[in-house]
Amino acid sequence: MIYYISKMSWLLAAPTSALILISATATIWAVLRRSQRAAFLAIGVTWGLVIGAFTPAGIALTVPLENRFVFSWSNDAPPDGIIVLGGDTGGGIHALAVLSQNFPKARLILSGYGEITNYGEHPLKRFASLGGDPTRVNMETRSRTTAENALYSAALLKPKRSEKWLLVTSALHMPRSVGCFRAAGFYVEPYPVEFRMPLQPFAAFTPGSEALNLLDKAAKEWIGLVAYRLMGKTDALFPGPLQASQQEAAMDPSQAAPHQDASKLPNEPN
Repeated sequence: MIYYISKMSWLLAAPTSALILISATATIWAVLRRSQRAAFLAIGVTWGLVIGAFTPAGIALTVPLENRFVFSWSNDAPPDGIIVLGGDTGGGIHALAVLSQNFPKARLILSGYGEITNYGEHPLKRFASLGGDPTRVNMETRSRTTAENALYSAALLKPKRSEKWLLVTSALHMPRSVGCFRAAGFYVEPYPVEFRMPLQPFAAFTPGSEALNLLDKAAKEWIGLVAYRLMGKTDALFPGPLQASQQEAAMDPSQAAPHQDASKLPNEPN
């Protein structure tokens, strides 16, 4: 139920949708009731749309998310496993194919993938076409949210506190994902893919619908970070790289977070 409520809420809360709805409502109210306040509200909200479409506001929200983590495998030991989150446009599967060959003994899992990906192909077929071995891959197909990705993956893999896992997802989505997986008991090294921002993001600003789309996507992540933290689904409001002392504590078995039993999690369609 929470999943459907969150989806419906976002349809109204997305900046572009919210501004359009408020502007339209205020305009109708101003015409019918001749309300000066409603007219001012409509004008103000319209300016909000103009700012979103013709200023780099979306870029300003995206850059800190994408730059929060930079992949740097500083440990000589290979990762114990590699987790790829669904919802990408192919970058995650491609990264897994390369990483699986670099780390032939690592456990592999695709979390949140259905029978058909966003680009119209079965994930394992895509993985095989890129040179990967599908028999090595664990498929976790029940999860529909980032928090469920972490919980169902923990229930399936039962990670040890001493294990290191590479977490592969889009750079924009990485902070929230890291927070969820840490809270679920994983020690993860972020491996961000599908960067939206070039090296000089503000120089590449494109006004119009593309700017509004970027604003919506970035705002969703920021709102998600706040909501997940309030619900206790992440370990920090804005998860970031761990210091050396924090890494040692994260891998201390005595501090291990209990894994949730999959049978106690909400039943969801595959």
